[in-house]
Amino acid sequence: MLTYLLIGINVLVSLIGFSRMNSMAGYSMAGYSMFFSPSEVSAGRNYQGMLLSHFAHADGAHLLFNMVTLYSFGPVVEQGLGSLNMLLIYVSAGIVSALFVYYLHRADPRYRVLGASDSVTGIIFAAIVLRPEMNVGFFYVPIPIPAPLFAVGYIVLSTYLMRRGGGHISHEAHLAGGLSGLLLAGWLAPGGFGPLLGRIQNMFSSGC
Repeated sequence: MLTYLLIGINVLVSLIGFSRMNSMAGYSMAGYSMFFSPSEVSAGRNYQGMLLSHFAHADGAHLLFNMVTLYSFGPVVEQGLGSLNMLLIYVSAGIVSALFVYYLHRADPRYRVLGASDSVTGIIFAAIVLRPEMNVGFFYVPIPIPAPLFAVGYIVLSTYLMRRGGGHISHEAHLAGGLSGLLLAGWLAPGGFGPLLGRIQNMFSSGC
């Protein structure tokens, strides 16, 4: 299955990245080749990081969270749309995210991003389009949330945190990846956005 292949690639690249980070302990991480630095790309460098950053992760917890999420939602998209369309969503979410992050931060030499969260968020949102009746829950949100409410809440919260700035999470990357997955899945799914819109209508008519 494509889901397992993507997990394998992420784990492999991340383990290589962990090894490199350990070998650079005590040195500046500015030259670490797996970070995506928009300002470096703007200067004609860091193209390798622009690619590898979508598979490398900051630490084991970061990798574990993204891969458990991909393991949970990937099969929904793969079974619903096929492996090629799932790959299209995964890759497109990463590309759109990278372009959006580049546009916003190309003049900021301090900004660097790392992780597959943008592509994984695209898969989550694609799964919500395909299975809007499901509930979504995470480690830090143990209460199941109806998928459409989760999507709206995620978009609103990510937009707010992106505008506020600060922190060490690229909310703009998550937002771009999620919206890409949402739109692509709606375009590729046999029923389009119909099931999702129907679920939202039923939630309002029945009080969720």
